[in-house]
Amino acid sequence: MEPRQTLTLSSVGQITIPRKIRKLLGLEKGAKLGYEVDEKKKTLTLKRQPTVDEIFDELERLSKEGPKPDPRSTKMTVGEMVEEELKKHPLENDTWV
Repeated sequence: MEPRQTLTLSSVGQITIPRKIRKLLGLEKGAKLGYEVDEKKKTLTLKRQPTVDEIFDELERLSKEGPKPDPRSTKMTVGEMVEEELKKHPLENDTWV
């Protein structure tokens, strides 16, 4: 891991992101960056935002492949969930212990 680098704030509140980092993140002139501020930690986190082309590419992929299943969502009934858990953790003598 490289040592931390320091960026200098200009008189108009701008910073320059080093070329190596811009290339690594695929940032070009006009790229959009989102940001989050943590007032408690006094930190600013920048996040690369997808380009319009990347969004359309993802929409095209989804239209062909369908969405990836969300592991947090389920359409199982409570009984089906219990059966799944019992398969993972069988009961001794078919009784609750």
